[in-house]
Amino acid sequence: MATRKLGRMPSLRNRVEDTLSAHRNELVSLLSRYVSQGKGILQPHTLLDEIDNVFAEDETRESLINGPFGEVIKAAEEAIILPPFVAIAVRPRPGVWEFVRVNVFELSVEQLTVSEYLSFKEDLVDER
Repeated sequence: MATRKLGRMPSLRNRVEDTLSAHRNELVSLLSRYVSQGKGILQPHTLLDEIDNVFAEDETRESLINGPFGEVIKAAEEAIILPPFVAIAVRPRPGVWEFVRVNVFELSVEQLTVSEYLSFKEDLVDER
């Protein structure tokens, strides 16, 4: 009888970093487009619409949408834009929330805790 080994799912941070490595120029364009809209909170439909607006090429668009970054965007509940950062709240399944923040200028990615994400969201409101 073959033994099955349970593997760990890559963290949200790792998935975003891997996609940044594979599609650096494309994601810089997309994330810069989010940041160019100014401070605010983007809803899921806006995140997906921008992918369609930025990538007219089917090949690039399809590889992003069907890859790990596409899974992140499809499961995103909101994104907080506070230049140069884009923080994304992701709900991959009911009861599970993950938060990641990307520095668009440095292309650095960090996983956030709930309190860090909410603090970042408060910074957005306090600066308005």
